[in-house]
This record gives sequence, structure tokens and C-alpha cells, in this order.
Amino acid sequence: MSERIEPVIDRSSPIPLYVQLANWIEGRISADQYPPGSKLPPEGELASSFQLNRNTVRHALSSLVQRGLVAKEKGVGTFVRRSQALSPVHRLDRMTSFLDDFKMGEVLIEDSILSKERLPASPDLAEKLGLEPGEDLVKIERLRIADRAPLLFESQFYAHRYFGQLLDMEIRGSMYQILTSRFNVDLHHSIQTLRAVRPPAAIARRLEISHDVPCMYIESMAYNAQDNCIEVLQSYYRGDRYLFRVETGEYRTEMNYSMLS
Repeated sequence: MSERIEPVIDRSSPIPLYVQLANWIEGRISADQYPPGSKLPPEGELASSFQLNRNTVRHALSSLVQRGLVAKEKGVGTFVRRSQALSPVHRLDRMTSFLDDFKMGEVLIEDSILSKERLPASPDLAEKLGLEPGEDLVKIERLRIADRAPLLFESQFYAHRYFGQLLDMEIRGSMYQILTSRFNVDLHHSIQTLRAVRPPAAIARRLEISHDVPCMYIESMAYNAQDNCIEVLQSYYRGDRYLFRVETGEYRTEMNYSMLS
């Protein structure tokens, strides 16, 4: 019979039991009591030690898997992957790519091209890209992955008359680098619109999350110096993993005074 672990579960707390257990495990990982590569206690042992049912333990471990701290190996057990949860930071005060959200060398970055197709522009996309409705577009769907965890789903749209070659190219890494180096595009500025959403079921499956896990949906429109829209990018960022950062200017008191006058 396994030795009882000192109780850390507060059953009177409004914090769900699985979250309390996940926090306890994360604390032990951060303290290097479970170093990277080590195996966590089995689900049954954790359930017995904390007097929890196995579904609660399984939910706690799944939340740690989603955060990139641990990985499950079927039939073997759960192993620690890293000492701190992977939390990429996406900056909104400049044009950046998925690669810029991480420190170089921190993680293994992968791309999965889900689809590349030529299709007629909807009235909405045609207006944004300065095209005639029904004119051909290039649409590319990508899943962006870090340390084997899918974090970002992207749909990218371009005018086919200018960027049709994208359909025949290998798309890897930063699309901005491809646009500037292969197409000599001048990426001058962008406009980004954000809102919190529940992801559609198909996208939630791709991101390996529940439909109830919120995502940050960002539509970014990239322009050249002549103010022509080059790209429409529609992205679903996992809300349980991503942080967003904006640098702002100084607080100006005269703006308050002008509002009161």
C-alpha cells in the first residue's frame, strides 16, 4: 500500500480539486522534486494518496499535458517534459511571427500545413484585399506547434494574381520572411482585431483542446507602404497557453482635462 502524501487538498475551497492537484504537482516540478525526464506517480497512487477519484487525477494530469509540463506515454506512465509551463508571449505593438513568440533555442518549432487551395474571394475578403468579389485567392491553413503541442491555428489569404506561387512552394517558418524575401513585399504596418471566442469544434480538435477552452481570435491585415492590404490572417490562439503583451505610451493628463472641458 502506498504511503499517504501530506494532504494539500482543501475540499471547502471554490478551486476545483483537479486544479489544486495540478498546482501541487506543478509546484513539485518547479522545485525539481520531479525533474525533467522523471516519471510521476501512477494515477492510482495519486488517487489513493489524495483520496480523490481517478477521473479527478486524470483531469489534473491532462491539464498539465495541455500546458506542456508533462507528457503521457500510453501503457508506460506520465513523464515530466520541462520545469516550467511553456507560455509564449505574442506582442501586439509590432508585426511578429509565431517564431518571435519564443526565445530562440527554447523549444522545437514545427509547422503542419493542413491545406493550400485556390478559391474565389468572398465579398468580405475581396473588400479587405482590394479585389473584385469572386477573384481568385490563395488560402493556406497551418497548425503551429511548439514542443509537440499545437498552440495556434492560422488561415492566411492572399491575392492569387500576386502570390499564386505560394501554392507550389514549401511553406515553413515565418510567412513574413517568405513574403519579403521571395516576393519582395514591403510589409509596412498591420491592423489587428481581437476577440475572445470558443473555437469551432473542428479547430478545437486540431488544437487538442475542449470546445469550452477559450481562444483569442485575431484577424490581422498586413499592409505595404502604399496602404494596400497584402495579407488577411485569421488566427486562433489557445487561451490556456498564450500571453499577449502591448507596450503603451505615457499617460497624458491633458487628455483628461480636454474631456472634462
